[in-house]
Amino acid sequence: MNGISVIIPTLHRTEFLLNTLKDLAKQLCDFPFEIIIADQSNQLDDKVVDFCKNYTFFHYHHITFFKGLPEARNYGWQQAIYDFILFLDDDIQCDENLLKEHFSILKNDSVGVVAGGIVEIHKKNQECKIGDFNYWTATPLRGFHKHGTVEVIHGGGGNFSTKKEVLTKVNGIDENLTKGAALYEETDFCLRVKQSGYKVMFHSKASVNHLAAETGGCRVPDIKKYIASLVRNRSLIISRHVKGIYKITATLYLLRLVSSYAFLYKDVSLFKQFITSFKEGFSVGKKEVTCTQYGQ
Repeated sequence: MNGISVIIPTLHRTEFLLNTLKDLAKQLCDFPFEIIIADQSNQLDDKVVDFCKNYTFFHYHHITFFKGLPEARNYGWQQAIYDFILFLDDDIQCDENLLKEHFSILKNDSVGVVAGGIVEIHKKNQECKIGDFNYWTATPLRGFHKHGTVEVIHGGGGNFSTKKEVLTKVNGIDENLTKGAALYEETDFCLRVKQSGYKVMFHSKASVNHLAAETGGCRVPDIKKYIASLVRNRSLIISRHVKGIYKITATLYLLRLVSSYAFLYKDVSLFKQFITSFKEGFSVGKKEVTCTQYGQ
């Protein structure tokens, strides 16, 4: 069906989420849309439920049978009634034209992903080529605060849209990228979409402000758990998407990165964590994408 389904995974961020929903309630569109909230918080959020009752296009789902950002996104798009899917973070601000701008680019048959603009409010915006990917280090680059409409390699996880047919073709968001901080799941998705023959387009007019809530969501304050997820997920990217000599240089770069954390925190056990997590991620990267079929 022609329209946009917005998917918002959330976890223990009531006030941030409510402010995001208030912005989305003001959207100016000449097409139908819905907002699906996939809440994995421990308790049903009465404040959000009460807010959603005021609008027919808000659908609140309190989910207790899984935890994880990729899982929540896969669950959300499988509940969607419209052909276009927009994934948003729960701690963003947007104007009334966000959905319209995504739709204007996504309606082109050759486009598989629209990477919306992302302006970091409380931390530095990365100055680099927009949505680039450094194969030497297997590092996704951002630059999503810049202006223009250009083809890129990947988009930011907090504001990107795609199509149901694309999600079905590439088997959704990989749930193997769910441990700890859900790092690189959007990069992996965009790389697989490009490999399937679609374009990934950056469109700055479809922009959000990212508030980067310090708690809830996918934040991992424990350094060992953070390193475990960083190495595991980055090594999955290396295994699946990086070829030839780039595998060696990217692995050495990742080891150097972990070394800097080990010296900073004076914790040599991080090197052992590197070995364990790298082996796991590299092995998983050789396997098929995992996307649970949740049904409606």
